[in-house]
Amino acid sequence: MNIRFSFIRLRRMLPLLTLFLGACASAPPVPLNDADLDLGLPRQVHVVEHAAGQPDLDRMLVAQQIGPASRWSLFDPLGVPLARQLLQNGAWRSDGLLPPNAPARALFAELIFAWMPQARLDAAYGPDTWRAQTLPDGRRVRLFLGSGGSDCAPLWTVAWPAAPTPQSAFTITQADGTSWVVSPLKDQP
Repeated sequence: MNIRFSFIRLRRMLPLLTLFLGACASAPPVPLNDADLDLGLPRQVHVVEHAAGQPDLDRMLVAQQIGPASRWSLFDPLGVPLARQLLQNGAWRSDGLLPPNAPARALFAELIFAWMPQARLDAAYGPDTWRAQTLPDGRRVRLFLGSGGSDCAPLWTVAWPAAPTPQSAFTITQADGTSWVVSPLKDQP
């Protein structure tokens, strides 16, 4: 009788458990329309991850347009692939045999937001999902608020120097304090 009671209880809790796990596995936001993905691809950048209490991690990221999809690949300093994802029709999918890499997918989504021209952000994400400002020292900052709008803390923040150049680095800071410094790779070896 006890086993039957536990099974019935488990069956009643299953929808709630599924909803909870689905929320944990949700993909980072991407533009509402693939037409908004004209980001000047291909791009190759050097990214350095800074996380509290952890050593800095160097990575190389390559983003390229492949027909109607965009391919996002992350490599370690030796060129070993860490993540490879395709973004098509507003959804991420694996490209190759690499296991899912949620932090890399989040970085890819954050870079799309950073590289999106500001004039197209409303159409791409919705008017209440982001905010831009210039700080007193001249740095430009763009905040992604997500579907919660201005009532929520930013999911991530992108900051550029006061006088950016094509070779300037910018920083993406996630809500948990992890940051990525993103700088263009030099064309020469």
